[in-house]
Amino acid sequence: MKETIHYSNKSALTGCLLLWVIIFFSIPVSGFAKDLNKENSVSRTAEARMAVEQAWEIYHHGALGGTLASPAIQTELEMNLHKSRTLLAQAYEAEERGDRKHTDKLVKQIIQISRKVITESQEPKK
Repeated sequence: MKETIHYSNKSALTGCLLLWVIIFFSIPVSGFAKDLNKENSVSRTAEARMAVEQAWEIYHHGALGGTLASPAIQTELEMNLHKSRTLLAQAYEAEERGDRKHTDKLVKQIIQISRKVITESQEPKK
């Protein structure tokens, strides 16, 4: 009788453990969803940061080489570069808050500004 109760408890414990394992593996991202979302956001802000750095580098090359189209263009490019840095700081903050939608919106703006700066920095002097 004692062995039957012991076997019954062991069987119930095994059943519960098996049920937990099935539930855990049937929802694969349940425990890791937050980390996965954070990782995706990190790669988005990293892409934006690299775009800003590349835009600054190309702008500096043009400014130091004296190949920018005009002083007015130089001023506009600098303003856009500073704006992209400000937006990048906001993207990092949005990322830390876990606001994925706002992070994506800011990253998109940053990349557009950076591309514009790169294109205008490479235009020949008139």
